[in-house]
Amino acid sequence: MGWSLTIPPKIWDRLSDHVLGSAARGAVLLAGLADGPRGPRLLARELILADEGTDYVPGEFGHRALAPTFVRDAVIRARDEGLAYIAVHAHLGLDHVGFSEIDLASHERGYPSLGQISGQVVGALVLTDHAAAGDLWLPDGRREELAETIVPTGNLLRLRSQPAAEGCPDSLHDRQARLLGDLGQETLRRLRVAVVGLGGVGSILVEELARLGVGELVLIDDEAVEKTNLPRLVASELGDIGRLKTELAARNARRANPDVHLTEIAQRVERPESLEELVRCDWIFLAADGDAARHWVNAAVQQYLVPATQVGVKVPLTPQGEVGQIHTATRLVLPGSGCLWCNRLIDPTRLAIDMHPAEEREAAQYIPGVPAPSVITLNTLAAAEAVNHFVLSVVGLHDEEGDHASVIHRPRTRQRDLQNPRQGQNCRWCTSSGQLGLGRRGSTPL
Repeated sequence: MGWSLTIPPKIWDRLSDHVLGSAARGAVLLAGLADGPRGPRLLARELILADEGTDYVPGEFGHRALAPTFVRDAVIRARDEGLAYIAVHAHLGLDHVGFSEIDLASHERGYPSLGQISGQVVGALVLTDHAAAGDLWLPDGRREELAETIVPTGNLLRLRSQPAAEGCPDSLHDRQARLLGDLGQETLRRLRVAVVGLGGVGSILVEELARLGVGELVLIDDEAVEKTNLPRLVASELGDIGRLKTELAARNARRANPDVHLTEIAQRVERPESLEELVRCDWIFLAADGDAARHWVNAAVQQYLVPATQVGVKVPLTPQGEVGQIHTATRLVLPGSGCLWCNRLIDPTRLAIDMHPAEEREAAQYIPGVPAPSVITLNTLAAAEAVNHFVLSVVGLHDEEGDHASVIHRPRTRQRDLQNPRQGQNCRWCTSSGQLGLGRRGSTPL
């Protein structure tokens, strides 16, 4: 438990290139504040780089320091926008880092006054290539260390002041720990993961996540089981018809892992009860088809900096019943890296329809009452791709940290393609200039 700082990948790339490229460079992060799964979270939404010689100058007490005018301007911006002020610099080293005595003395001289000016959290972050430490000063006068700095990129970076202690051996998961390591298995046990949509794909996701040993699952779906669902819902039975899908998912998760902690929400994702839990997760799996679910999960990713994976299967049919090009899609949705709106995966008209009551949604459909094809083997293909990426990401086993591409399978041709996400230049959701999105929790409600 403790404070954490999450930095979107593109901001992290600029920050690390600037401060880790030279010990004589500094910067300031402006960050929102939110509750997280293990304590308060700072959400970096803007980076202000300090130019050497102008904004980062020889210090009165130490080697270098941020210029007073640079600090003043950044703190006033933090105050005006209701954001935390975090000064950043680098030290030499690899996987251990800490503040020097000169650093700490400068914090004690300056941060109480900066906190009075801004009325927000103020603090400092010091980095090496593989470690980070933070010193936070809260508006109520308390002082806190930063437990970890998180970067949701291809490999989910979790930087601490020193390497984490080795995980305890887990005999139940011994075979997979031989790949993931004891520490990797412990990482899974500490994660809080949401699954939105518990139908054909979501049912498989829950089963796999529970068996992998993920410690906490948030299950979100407002629908009940119908007879035609049974061929695609894991471990479902005739007697389950009419029961909530959340009940089946919870039953299967407990059967797979008796120690898993579950939060069941039999509501649509846009309901306050759902959103409150969704934004307090480490990862979100989106397995619901509707545009409303896509919109609200996209908002959670961008405003609260929670990475997500959108998983889907498309089986196109012509009016004559001919089968088109089947494809499954596993899309990584990262904060600040091209959102579902940028990639035209949310339709404004369908979103407007999807936000109406159920009877109005049904009446507004172009072809009422015609369900889309769905086959468990295709669902399994999409779910396995999504969970494999998640597991390798959280334990740091991807070869390329910067690989954020979606995976498209076309089973009829046995073809597999990668699609890089597109980002609109001034997207209001996933850019720092956006009015609604990136790290905006605190200034704009979800």
